[in-house]
Amino acid sequence: MVRNLLSILYLCLLLSVSCKSKEDTYPNNVPKSYTDVSTVKVENYINRVYIDLLGREPLDAEASRDLNLLRDGDLSYESRKNMIRRLMTDSSFVVGDSSYKQAYYQRLYDLAKARLLEGAADADFYQQIGISEFGLKVSRLNGDSIGVYSAMATIDRCKNVIKSRREYQFGLISLGEMYARMLYNPIYDVINMNSLNFVNASFDDLFFRFPTRDEFDIAYNIIEKGKGGALFGMYASTKPDYCQMLVSSREFYEGMVKWAYLTLVGREPTTQESYNLVQVYFLNQDFQEVQTNILATDEYAHF
Repeated sequence: MVRNLLSILYLCLLLSVSCKSKEDTYPNNVPKSYTDVSTVKVENYINRVYIDLLGREPLDAEASRDLNLLRDGDLSYESRKNMIRRLMTDSSFVVGDSSYKQAYYQRLYDLAKARLLEGAADADFYQQIGISEFGLKVSRLNGDSIGVYSAMATIDRCKNVIKSRREYQFGLISLGEMYARMLYNPIYDVINMNSLNFVNASFDDLFFRFPTRDEFDIAYNIIEKGKGGALFGMYASTKPDYCQMLVSSREFYEGMVKWAYLTLVGREPTTQESYNLVQVYFLNQDFQEVQTNILATDEYAHF
């Protein structure tokens, strides 16, 4: 008797949630119509998507094509996502960009450098490599093993940053690994000189906050003294391990979702929005899905 009653109550709860979900999605059970959205608004939407994903405005032919495709799809979320995904993944040749995919990953790489490295150009890293290669030759001639090791480490750190764009594009590394390399290089060290500034900057750049006192002490000892410590449920005892620890934390994913909202719609995500996207991003490691979900919204499109 009790079991039957509980079953009935559970069924009612499911029906209630289902009806509420449908009601929230379509007020009065009527899907939203986009027939009254002006052509100018659609063109502005296409223009913004191209700028945010590729760093440029669409050509007239591209704008006309995408306008027709969106109109044919009644400006549905699916038609918007199709356009967005094409700009992220299409490897067909495009004049000026090589391909949309190439331009998209170059854009992500440039934005990461703008966020962490004050927009340092690849030429700055090549300059560091050149200086270190000269130092490497001098150290070898002088029998300076410490100098040899230091120069080789600097060369590797710079090359790892430059290679990160292509390696991320081809799925050889994660976005987190790209950001770890943006932290662990000589240019980031110059921008954030000494261990105190490095710890504060790494937290602020990735998490949009400064470390607590306990977090700071642990992180500082790892970087300055090589003393092992645990943060975010992980352990590190060296500077590169510390960088990996930061980008492997759940808070890194929260920071990326927050950064996506700030750069695309100019506001922080709500608690629910952040939770929903972080859950998906943390599991599938697909930052493109995060961007797509934001870019396809009526809020971003101004529909």
